Amino acid sequence: MKTILTFYGLFLCLVLAAACAAPPAPVAEMPTTIPTAAPSPTAPPTSSPTPTIRPLRLWVAESDAATAAVCLLVADYAASSGVAIELSAKASDTLRMSVASVTLTGDPPPDMIWADQEALAGLLADGQLQPVPLLGNPLPGLLTDATADGKLWGVPLTAQGELLLLYNRKTTAIPPTTSDELITRSREGSAGLVMAWDEPRWLLPWLYGFGGAPTGGPNGLPTLDTPEMRNALGLLRELAVASPAVVKSYQGGQRWFGAGEVSFAVDGDWALPAYRTLTPTLDLGIAPLPVIPATGRRALPMIAGSFLMLQRDLGGADRDRATAFATFLVSPQTQMRLIHNLGRLSANQKALSDMAVRADPALAAAAAQAVGAPGLPPTKAARCALFGIDTWLPSMLQGTLDQAQTATAMQQEAEACVTR
Repeated sequence: MKTILTFYGLFLCLVLAAACAAPPAPVAEMPTTIPTAAPSPTAPPTSSPTPTIRPLRLWVAESDAATAAVCLLVADYAASSGVAIELSAKASDTLRMSVASVTLTGDPPPDMIWADQEALAGLLADGQLQPVPLLGNPLPGLLTDATADGKLWGVPLTAQGELLLLYNRKTTAIPPTTSDELITRSREGSAGLVMAWDEPRWLLPWLYGFGGAPTGGPNGLPTLDTPEMRNALGLLRELAVASPAVVKSYQGGQRWFGAGEVSFAVDGDWALPAYRTLTPTLDLGIAPLPVIPATGRRALPMIAGSFLMLQRDLGGADRDRATAFATFLVSPQTQMRLIHNLGRLSANQKALSDMAVRADPALAAAAAQAVGAPGLPPTKAARCALFGIDTWLPSMLQGTLDQAQTATAMQQEAEACVTR
């Protein structure tokens, strides 16, 4: 069935993309210039055709189901505006290479690109993008995801990628609301807690909860050797005590939670379909991450999203048409459609209280964190900060470095990365 739906989604995309093409503009009769002498009665009339406006080229790097939903939006926009858009589905992992390839071969590049913040960071580093206007009322973290050098490089469209607290309703009816409570309850009996312990994404919420950040200052350089990081590392180590010793991998933790052997998990919204298919007996509970009593702050996960980007060479009337399409995408009506059709949060802050969001446990939990959820700037320094964490966090979890030594090693690694 999944294969049939996938094929149907791609087929629908092709059909709708073709439907987006506007019919050729009619040929307009132009008056001839009045001659000084009487024209020959047999001279044929002259006319000048109106130039045909070319379709805008949109590349979309999304799942098949999401791409099909984008196709429907494009078709509706074309029907209402008369602006033709040619949609091409692209793989996320090869998007950056595809954009670079057309500029080398001389083929026409995309005018617009719909993709996530990782693609934005890569395309920005390649010099493929141009700044975009601030449209709508986007979440602050999404603006951070797309801002570098004081300029916005992508129009936020949807919000996703948050970590959530998952719990088994059969073993715990009410989720922990503080990190202290999570530590205590996950250590009770065989309750347990699983997550991707040595991944930067799983450490950062506790760092933000202690008031820190991976980068900072006027130049946005790595800021890892700080008291906030040392506190975050200490809390992560306390949480890790409740991890079953036999769980050695992220996928292993998912299986243990799905089988009911572990009561708590911290994982991303992208993993929820996998949890729901692990076992038919799992009663999955979903909640925001807990508050850290020492600071009174909630542990906040990074927020990711999808963005509309403009290719660097797009200009003139074509850029105006692309901006009009972006304005349509961030309109309240379209943002509501994206919530319903994609099952994601809207990029618009005002849409977080929509009924469709409140009715979905995963979206409601993500919405509770979304306004404060930080983004990661699309800069080399931010990626180097993650690299520093990724390199040295396992050493602390294995007990070969203490918290202070780990924070120092992370900082040094990140600084060396920035200078390379």
